[in-house]
Formats: sequence, C-alpha cells, structure tokens
Amino acid sequence: MVGILSRLPEAFVQEMAVQNGKGGMGSIMILIEVIFWMVVVLLAVVLSVAVRKIPIQYVSRAQARGGVNRNLMQGARQWIPLKVNAAGVMPIIFAQALMFVPGLLTKVDESNTFLAGFKNVFSWQYNVLFALLIIIFSFFYTAITIPVNQMADDLKRNGGLVPKVRPGKETADYLDDILSKITLPGAIFLSIFAVLPAIVHGSFVQTDAFALFFGGTSLLIMVGVILDTVQQINTYLLNHHYDGLMQSKLSRTTGY
Repeated sequence: MVGILSRLPEAFVQEMAVQNGKGGMGSIMILIEVIFWMVVVLLAVVLSVAVRKIPIQYVSRAQARGGVNRNLMQGARQWIPLKVNAAGVMPIIFAQALMFVPGLLTKVDESNTFLAGFKNVFSWQYNVLFALLIIIFSFFYTAITIPVNQMADDLKRNGGLVPKVRPGKETADYLDDILSKITLPGAIFLSIFAVLPAIVHGSFVQTDAFALFFGGTSLLIMVGVILDTVQQINTYLLNHHYDGLMQSKLSRTTGY
C-alpha cells in the first residue's frame, strides 16, 4: 500500500502539467478528475465492505418452571455476513497472471492488429478478456474459499439454524444459492473497477500513471489495507476500553 501511495503524488503532478498545458480548462478538468476519483474510492469502499446478512437463530436448553427442560428459542438473533466481493483482489491478480498468454500469440502473426491489441493494457481487446477472466476467477475463488458445507455442519452442531430452512444439506444449499446470487453482481462490479482505468484513459484522464489509480489492483489494495488497519485500530481501542471498565469495576468491588 505504501508503495502504491508513494506513486500517487508524482502521477497527480504529471496529470496537472498535461491538463494545464491545454489552457484555461485545465484547472476545471483537474477538479472534476479529483471529484470523480473520490467517488470511485467511495464505491471501492462500498464494494469492500458490502455483505449480505443471513439471519441465524440459536436453540438452547433452558430450565423452565416446574423443573422441566424445554427447547426455547433465544430472542436475540445473530448473522452470517456473506461478502459481496468475498474474493477481494485475488481474481484481478489471477487474471493479470494469465494476460501475458494472448500477448505471446502476437509472435505467431505480428501483422495481426487484433492480437497486437493485447499488448496494450488500455486496448478494448485486452480489457474485454481481462473482465471475463475476473468474473470467472471470482466464482472460482469464492467457491474454494467459502466452505458452505462446513458452515452448515458447524451451525447444526452448535444448535444454530436459518429460519425456515432445515439444518444440514438444505442449509448448505441455501447458503450456496445466496452466495452464487451475490457473487455475480460483485464479480461484475469488480471487473468494472479493473477496466475503469482503460475507460477513463485518453477521453478523461490524460496520463497513464494517474489513470491507473482510477481502479484495478492499486485502488483495491489501498482501500482494503486502509479499511483493515482502521478495523484493527478500532478493535484495539474497544478492547482497551473494556479492559479499563473491568479494571475500574474490580477496583470498586475490592477496594483496590
């Protein structure tokens, strides 16, 4: 993240120099680009934190009146948060690792202009194939990293159930169906982020370096790491706050 951020000031200065060289509209275009970039960052944050909450109800053994044990449903519900973009930036990384293959095909026929387009990361040939690979790898990576069968077994073992869904296989099928439905828009959204630098390049943003900050791996890595860092800081502060409360309560109780 630090390496990516270190290139941002230089890329922005280069973009300013190019835009200001066009005349009076340069400053206005820089302002529009900054506002648009902030909107893109906001959408990247939404993509990173968006979840579908699956309600979970837990059953416990409670002592009822008269000494008779009965199964009572707890009033408080919990949730299973299924992320819309569970794969993170991994589909983009996998897709980029394979995008060198079309470029090798140009050696077979160097006069083919269609194949030559795969050498340019801002060409439509490159980005269409890139987006399709991202969608495919999003489903693949999500399927191998989120074990819905194990989640269903753990819920059944701990007395948890999804309302109106039977424990066991039906719960696993239900979670898999929900995961498939939310992965598709997440994968499409991720592919749009990946090809957005090519969309804004030339027609909107003039320099290559600054255009790459409007999406792709760079932006998602920055957003993901910053969000994770903020979450860890909040967790530390919350634990420190509770430790202080427990210590003060213990002091009032014992007098020490």
